[in-house]
Formats: sequence, structure tokens, C-alpha cells
Amino acid sequence: LFKSSFVREFGALVRKIWSPHNFKGQVSPHELLQAAMHESGNRFKIGEQADPMDFLAWLLNALHTALGGTKKPGSSIIQRAFQGTVRVTTVKADEEDDEAESRTLPFLYLTVDVPPAPLFKDALERNIIPQVPLFALLNKFDGQTCQEMMNGDRRKYVITKLPPYLIVHVKRFSKNTQQFVEKNPTIVNFPVRNLEMGLYTDLSEEDKDKGVNTKYHLMSSVQHDGAPETGAYRAFVHFKANDQWYELQDLHCNGVHPQLISVSESYIQVYDGV
Repeated sequence: LFKSSFVREFGALVRKIWSPHNFKGQVSPHELLQAAMHESGNRFKIGEQADPMDFLAWLLNALHTALGGTKKPGSSIIQRAFQGTVRVTTVKADEEDDEAESRTLPFLYLTVDVPPAPLFKDALERNIIPQVPLFALLNKFDGQTCQEMMNGDRRKYVITKLPPYLIVHVKRFSKNTQQFVEKNPTIVNFPVRNLEMGLYTDLSEEDKDKGVNTKYHLMSSVQHDGAPETGAYRAFVHFKANDQWYELQDLHCNGVHPQLISVSESYIQVYDGV
């Protein structure tokens, strides 16, 4: 059995959620939250809102480690479900393109950057909130788009292995020169069904021969509303059994149209391979 109380509580919660004998129709995550607070050294506390991407990254790594996972790819169910690989090609600031260095790195989620919000306002002095398709943000991984780093190095990215479940993190928050957290409110348009990742992958010949799938359907999304420090998060979850979408916030759960999800200040998206 697992030594970690956190893993035991996580497993217990999952079993309760999917138990056919749960006649209440609801379960409490309180024991899991207590275990997470202890396991994280009070980094995440009950009653205090935290960044869900920070928590998700910590959760995946904590479960991977507690389940006996190592640096070896696929050594835990977490890695088998969420881990892909990306090839990073770097050209040093003082070198030519033909001197590029490449290395392949694992990932549990992909981070995409939203373009800076415009500084100008409309005729009514309101800030203009731009919209951008997710595909434009994913061009970061097309193997051609070059990103210049702070030190002058240039990097290109391309995905070399796609996971069964794909997590996309839309980087909305950053610290300014005064160390205050700022939020980019740009609306990201994304597909609820048939996200095609083939344009951003350079699969091995073996995967190509196998006909590895590159399409994904959205299964959940986390959205942030309001200002960085005072705003709140909402989650949207797809229930396959009745093909319905639900909006979750605290103890509230309501049905929602998928069209309202696909145009939002999305922060995290979780996709299921078709």
C-alpha cells in the first residue's frame, strides 16, 4: 500500500465519485484537501484561493512521485496519461542558424503565450479586449516560429510525442517591474471538438506507421474572471454519459452551452485524444 496519505485520500475520492453505490450523488473533497495541505507544506490551504495551474502542476508531480514514478518516461500512470515530448532547437545569440543545438524534453502540459493587450482604448475610453484563436498560440510549436529569449538566444519548438490527455496552459499572469501581478485579458477562441495537433508535431516514423491520433476533444476548462488579485475561477466539465457541459464554481453546478466555453478568458484546458 502507498505510504502517502495524500495518494490514499486521492484514490478514495476517485472511488467515491465513480462508485455505483453512492446514493447521495455527491462527495466531499475535504479529506483530500487536508492531505494536500499537509503534503504541500501549507503551500495550498483550505479556504484560500490558489492558482489552479500551480496546484495542477504540483498535483501531477506529487502523484507521480508518490506512485513510485522516476525520471524514466512512462514510469507512472501520471506520465502514461499526460506526458508528451517536445524538441527544442536553440541558436545561441552569437551563433549562426547552422550551429543550432537540439534536445528533446518531456512535458506534462504545454504553455502558450497570449499576445500583449493593446494600450489604446475605444471611442468610449474603454479598454479594447482582443481575441485570438488557440491555433495562433500553438504556432509556437510548429517547428518554424522562432522565439527570442531574454539573453538573445533563439528557440524553436515542435512536439515529437503527443500524450493521451493533453493539458494546455494559457499564460495570462505575469509580474511587472514593480513585482505586481498583471493579467492579460485577451479572449482565446478554441474548439470544443476536434482540436487538430498534427500541424505542431513531428512524429517518429514508427508513430506515423501506427497512425497515431492527433485530434482531441475538450473535456474540461478552467476560466479566470476579474482582476488578478480579487478575481475568481470557474471550471467547465463535459459529462460523456449525457453529452452535457456543466459549470462549476464552489458549491454551484449548472448546465452550460459549449458555445459559451469556447470564447472565454480560458486559463487551463484539458483535452482527451479522439
